[in-house]
Amino acid sequence: MSGKLGATLAVCLASSVIVAQPLEPPRNLLRNSHFWLSTNGEVPDWWGTGIPERIREWRGCIALEESSPIQGTRALRLFNPQAGTRFSLQSFAYALPSGTPYTFSVYLRAGREDFPVTLSIGYDQSTTVRVSTQWQRYTFTATPQRGHWAQGRLIVSIAFTQEGTLWVAAPQLEAGESATDYTPLYRDGAFLPSRSQPFRAIVQLNFYTTEPTFRLWCESNLPKPVTVRCRIANLEVSPVSANSLAPGERKFLPFSLDKVPTGAHTLTVEAVDEQGNAVATVTDALTKLPPPENVGAVVQIDRVRRFLVINGKPTILFAQGLHDNPETWWLDEIAAHGFNAAIPMVSTDPKTWESARQFLDEMQNRKLLAIVWLRPFRRKTAQEIADGIAKTISALKDHPAIAVWYLLDEPEDWWAQGGRKEEELLTVYQNAKQADPYRPAQLNWYAWMDGKGGYGSLQASDFGSLDHYPFGRVENPFARLADFLWRMNRDCRPLGKPVAFWQQMYGYDDAVREPTAEEARTHTWLTLVTGGRLVYWFIYKPMGQRFWATMPQIAKEVSRLEALLTKEDATELAVGRDGNVHYALWRIGGQDILLVVNAGYTFARVPIFVRWLLRREVKRGRWMLGDKGIVVRGGVAWTQLPPLAGGAFQLE
Repeated sequence: MSGKLGATLAVCLASSVIVAQPLEPPRNLLRNSHFWLSTNGEVPDWWGTGIPERIREWRGCIALEESSPIQGTRALRLFNPQAGTRFSLQSFAYALPSGTPYTFSVYLRAGREDFPVTLSIGYDQSTTVRVSTQWQRYTFTATPQRGHWAQGRLIVSIAFTQEGTLWVAAPQLEAGESATDYTPLYRDGAFLPSRSQPFRAIVQLNFYTTEPTFRLWCESNLPKPVTVRCRIANLEVSPVSANSLAPGERKFLPFSLDKVPTGAHTLTVEAVDEQGNAVATVTDALTKLPPPENVGAVVQIDRVRRFLVINGKPTILFAQGLHDNPETWWLDEIAAHGFNAAIPMVSTDPKTWESARQFLDEMQNRKLLAIVWLRPFRRKTAQEIADGIAKTISALKDHPAIAVWYLLDEPEDWWAQGGRKEEELLTVYQNAKQADPYRPAQLNWYAWMDGKGGYGSLQASDFGSLDHYPFGRVENPFARLADFLWRMNRDCRPLGKPVAFWQQMYGYDDAVREPTAEEARTHTWLTLVTGGRLVYWFIYKPMGQRFWATMPQIAKEVSRLEALLTKEDATELAVGRDGNVHYALWRIGGQDILLVVNAGYTFARVPIFVRWLLRREVKRGRWMLGDKGIVVRGGVAWTQLPPLAGGAFQLE
């Protein structure tokens, strides 16, 4: 590859804006709108009233019933024994702004006809509806100016002053001026397939080289069948097989790369109706690199599923971190314990490159991939650091063991020293991609900023990568870990970028204790369920013998999950969380697979609303691997998981 062409393609790879597997949050802003969560018996969590102070005989005035008109939810029965007393049920006060339109909808029925009920959004917007003895959905749209007594918060409420009984089911609050179909899924608790755009198309891999074809992930929300047509400017890109989509269909379609020239291209994709009209048009990036020369491995990123494809093999990396000056016998133990990769530290000092190459040879002999953690001289300028990293990459890139270039660690802690600027991290990344455009290059951080990633931003890294070691510091360390993973994947998913997470393996120096074997396994399930595809362990070797002895079992489960999640047609349908329970739904080989983990220290019985997630009826969940603990009833999959448990289930 010529230097000019390589530089151009490297910059395109490093700076292209991509939109990958689209997932979006549900519209319902109300928690526990299904009324299944009721810590105190007949009173649903996130809902309440202050009326018991006015009704002396309170017994029987509030109760949960299995009479909801919406399958998979419960109804709340309210009884007012005192005419003239205002019985008001209100939601939790959510952090939502006033001065913007909302739509509140709810199913109601009463004990008698023409029963007046007041629906309110905030403190200053309300309407009165006349409720009958039959279930009916009532809708109210308004723009509150005073959402709650606390500024920046908002409630909705349902109130009546007549003596009598009112049943409430499926309340929903949405931003905007129209009501959509009810969902029990809460906005901050799930990400679902996007239905907001009529047509989407995503090139599967971040680049291609000598492959004869590429696959295009297509989603049609159009009402009629369409054919998918592709072109680069005026060059038509031919389909390899049938390229039609039925309404609502989502799948990969293959297209030929034969006529596509080397370079970074804008691919125009059209959905064409039966009359030959383009009814929807989208664009995406398609990059074709020259055949690699003097490069030991080709490592692509699957932008739809966000794992690596190493020399054509889809891979979830399970990598052991190493301290400086490693011993070769470490590699024997690491390989024997099920790891498929290790993370050696490599200095940018040319004097160390030969010993680094010898250690990479030892890794290759044990079939271990390398995530090369580069260690530059920190007292250099930004350009000098970038040049040193690029030269090291150029010197070692022919080695077949290398899968990933790990450019800098925790730059937010030291990069600004000596006058270096945050935006100069992009130069480090671009130089690395120019030196080797055939492998991913990453930064790693310890802090995450929503919508940006770490210091230097996600523009300067092919992965979102973070380290966090909370075991022994807080009562439930998984709360912090889960929050990081949720936010990282929320930001990386639309960019098609994998998520890597350093999992704690040490318990000294700045760490209080090592995780237990059970905690280490749960952390791994949590990383994979939430969307992580690279599991890093800091650092060899743990003190706990049982912890270390359990690693082969954890690695085996990762290998089995890898076999599922990297199948040719596997796609992530939805991810969600409820308390300590995190879950993901995948479509694999025509089957719907539920992955779930209880990242907590108490038994978890939590509803997962698979009927709404899948838009179909579900009758049972068949155990596949990991721990058992799912019961399906009424389109709801109930977790019955002991502490620190995780498993995979086929939904039938």
